Amino acid sequence: MPLSAVESAIFYVDSEDTLNAYHGDKVLIEPHQRKGRGEYGIVRRIVERANMQIPGDIAKVKERWIFVASNPKIHNWFEINDLGGAEPGQKVILSVTNWGLPIEGKMPRGNITEVLGQSGDPQVELLAVIRQYNLPLDFPDAVLKEVHELPETPSEQEISRRKDLRELFTFTIDPASAKDFDDAISIERRDFGWRLWVHIADVAHYLPIGSAAFEEAAKRGNSFYFPKKVIPMIPERLSNLICSLRPDEDKLTMTVETDFDLSGRILKQNLYESIIRSDSRLAYEEVDNLFDGFEHELSPTLVSALQEARVLSRKLSRIRKEAGYIFFDLPEIEYEYDEEGFVHHLGIAEETESHKLIENFMLVANEYTAKSLSTKAPASIYRIHEDPDQRKLDKLEEILMFYGIGYIRMESLNLSVQHLLESLPNADYHRVFDRIILRSMKKAKYSTQHIRHFGLALEDYTHFTSPIRRLCDLVVHHLCKSYIIKSQKLKPHKQQITHWAAVSSEQELQADAAERDIERVYSATYMRDKIGEEFSGLVISANSSGVIVRLNELPVSAVLKKDQFGRGKWEFREWEMRHLNPASNRSFELLDALKVRVMEVSDDIYLEMCDDPDAHKHYHRVHKAPERP
Repeated sequence: MPLSAVESAIFYVDSEDTLNAYHGDKVLIEPHQRKGRGEYGIVRRIVERANMQIPGDIAKVKERWIFVASNPKIHNWFEINDLGGAEPGQKVILSVTNWGLPIEGKMPRGNITEVLGQSGDPQVELLAVIRQYNLPLDFPDAVLKEVHELPETPSEQEISRRKDLRELFTFTIDPASAKDFDDAISIERRDFGWRLWVHIADVAHYLPIGSAAFEEAAKRGNSFYFPKKVIPMIPERLSNLICSLRPDEDKLTMTVETDFDLSGRILKQNLYESIIRSDSRLAYEEVDNLFDGFEHELSPTLVSALQEARVLSRKLSRIRKEAGYIFFDLPEIEYEYDEEGFVHHLGIAEETESHKLIENFMLVANEYTAKSLSTKAPASIYRIHEDPDQRKLDKLEEILMFYGIGYIRMESLNLSVQHLLESLPNADYHRVFDRIILRSMKKAKYSTQHIRHFGLALEDYTHFTSPIRRLCDLVVHHLCKSYIIKSQKLKPHKQQITHWAAVSSEQELQADAAERDIERVYSATYMRDKIGEEFSGLVISANSSGVIVRLNELPVSAVLKKDQFGRGKWEFREWEMRHLNPASNRSFELLDALKVRVMEVSDDIYLEMCDDPDAHKHYHRVHKAPERP
């Protein structure tokens, strides 16, 4: 089969056919097809290793020192040739000297070449994840030199050629801990409705295409955000000082100006280079306090602007919902630390009305720039989200049906999914099925193809509003300057734009994986002190080895293996996402309420059932499919 015919396909590779390949390696496979079972491949050659240096831990097993990778996807032990002075309990780096050959029973081998610190220390664990993904901790000297020579304040010559908005009342809303403010808002009530200004830091002005700083950003693709640590896409002198829209400082921006009528419909829009001076730096919590009616110390001018913004945002939310915008309520974990830097509390970061307000206004700017570039630029980067695969939807519908949830086909697929989410009967159903429904969708990505964004129900969409932390936005700013504003002559070739889109997508996947890994590691570190403690939880997923339980008292997911289910033979029924014991008719399935005890914390958090007659309760399938409105 020619490569061109299979290069975008997905192949199943059995563990016996992997040769000695590991997660992330580039391999040459021999493709095959099995009737009714799809494509499978046999690894014939390793083209490129993902990493010759691997972080992990050491242990002594039967007089031999072995290495266990921190990445659970690297599941084999490595035999250690040279400990390099490392001791048990330390997080280390293994330099691989031989990848072994499983078919001949030969273990992979390596030498310990670096000790990162004590395992379990949050900063050491974070460093291990950073090393695992080969993330750059420092900028090249050429980049730092170039950025150091940039002026801290705009020149009068630059100011004179821009639209001066420094007298316009402007504010930023960001997380309380943020230092890089790349978007600001101005809003005024007018006779026709509202005028909204979305000001975005003009990073492209300081990073021309071809500069050392731009080329470095084009390699990094995005900033990586970890607890108490950011690996920025651009040097901090730019991200936190020169480009950051800090209050009471003149800043260069790209502004999308939009007029709305009284119903929130767009009347006209414009994009131009500007200079602003932010009047206030707000945290999301401050805005929510105002909206919730609590006491505050905000000025009357700021209160008036926020209330107008709130009214407009709500109208935009209604319009987007009518168009088929799909919202998943998937809160993120928040970490609180003690004085030594260890996690002492895990919490949940909820999306509030202030977050929705900023999201709505950023969507306005992103959609406008995408639409404008689609008609004026020969090529651009779009943020696309393709329609779901029908086979995945069929599988989803079958699972939903088993759990008593009706899937109603409406005028559009967007409205069908939206109605499905809104019809879930309670919070527990959302905890389980929001993620299952999301996984049935395709993943959004960056592309030069002009394809609609399914989840947002938008025909034209890109990312324009975060050029400090995303390559796509930085490139889109340059394209806007070249084709819409026409303030620069350089026009990137489509091949370059396609490359930048690919880097943006690849690095976004890297960032997501790295952030998931650090969440897993930090949760495990926190739960080591909870071994033996009892919790209640909800079964949110199932696989062939057991079920995944989301604890109620803590935002932590843990594993209950099927050997903890009880006596008898347990069958995994994939299409129902449950385990069944045919002899007793007992089952472990989604939505089951459990009382569990933390049994072990190693590569994951493992549970056992509590000795309690009420430790396992099934939900009751009494919910009928909702009628179509």
